[in-house]
Amino acid sequence: MAGDPDQNAVDLVVSDDVPEIGWKHVLEGQDENGRVVALIHEDSPALRRMAVFDVVVNNADRKGDHILSITDGRRHGVDHGLTFHGDHKLRTVLWGWLGDALTSEECDGIDRVSEGLHGGLGRNLADLLSTEEIASLAARCARLRLAGRFPAPSGEMPAVPWPLF
Repeated sequence: MAGDPDQNAVDLVVSDDVPEIGWKHVLEGQDENGRVVALIHEDSPALRRMAVFDVVVNNADRKGDHILSITDGRRHGVDHGLTFHGDHKLRTVLWGWLGDALTSEECDGIDRVSEGLHGGLGRNLADLLSTEEIASLAARCARLRLAGRFPAPSGEMPAVPWPLF
């Protein structure tokens, strides 16, 4: 498995250069030269699944460089050290689907996690997480499944990690 340095699943571009197709716009800001730039990420099923995963595990640190682009088109998320906290901590660069309906495949994945918490997954996680963290994981799955949509940022924490990459 080799990373492809010519593929970036997340990028900063000058706002006038945001591609019209295949990318999601997350936010705008100014670079060190005062130019308006946009944080964008690709609009792909692989990245959508990662965004759902981040919501479920309460990832507090999904930076652009925490997404490895593999030459065959797969995407791998790395550096999950800030996950599973009992309190809301979601910070990610993958906000491009905010409010979009979850697909049936995404809902099925959430259901598998929820059901797994009552079986082998729950037993395995009990060795690694506190009872509160597992209960919070179950509650996040239930809320996400009930809403059926990508959530909006909430809470007092910043919605994106810093630095972005």
